[in-house]
Amino acid sequence: MADFDYYTDMDSHPFTGKRKVNFKAQISKKEFLKGHFDGSPNYDQVENVTPGKVYDIHKVEGYGDVADFYFTNDAGEEMRLGNFFFEKAE
Repeated sequence: MADFDYYTDMDSHPFTGKRKVNFKAQISKKEFLKGHFDGSPNYDQVENVTPGKVYDIHKVEGYGDVADFYFTNDAGEEMRLGNFFFEKAE
């Protein structure tokens, strides 16, 4: 219950609330997310996070069939992003 695959397949076991976890996940470099990191207009910008970088996920907040991952960003601050921003760490 504390790994990347479990929290990216929320359709099969939705939950609401926060859980402490300990796993690694990589910020995706997928094309559809680039606008969030490169200053493109009409995108909410994500700052202090590096596409392709692996982060330690320490908490997950579920909203039914989707979740946010909590991690420490490049500025040393706790941050959360939707699980769709991540892929399995290599």
